[in-house]
Amino acid sequence: MATSIQRVVTTITSGSGTSSAVAVPQNTTPLAIVTPSALTNTAFTFEVSDDGGTTYRAVYKEGTQYSVNVGASRHVCLDISALRSVIGGPATAATSIKIVGASNETATRTLTVVFGVE
Repeated sequence: MATSIQRVVTTITSGSGTSSAVAVPQNTTPLAIVTPSALTNTAFTFEVSDDGGTTYRAVYKEGTQYSVNVGASRHVCLDISALRSVIGGPATAATSIKIVGASNETATRTLTVVFGVE
């Protein structure tokens, strides 16, 4: 059961498919994504940085790139077992995550990432 829920807003700019980086709050993991009322994408994958946001790598689970189906105006629960290693560290070495759409957005979209303690 999750406690200490934190919500962090990020954007995917018009013409892009990747969100701005989100610093993962200390000792939390991503639990859900809240999508806006308009969204071009139908699926998201994730990239994670464990070096303070310099290098990003795709998230894989059991040899397959982890993805979630999305749509407009949804609260999309994430697979904790796929993202268990994405746990925020101290502020000076915070783990960062980016959301990657299957296509470019036709307008700037604001997403909310819900973080919590598993």
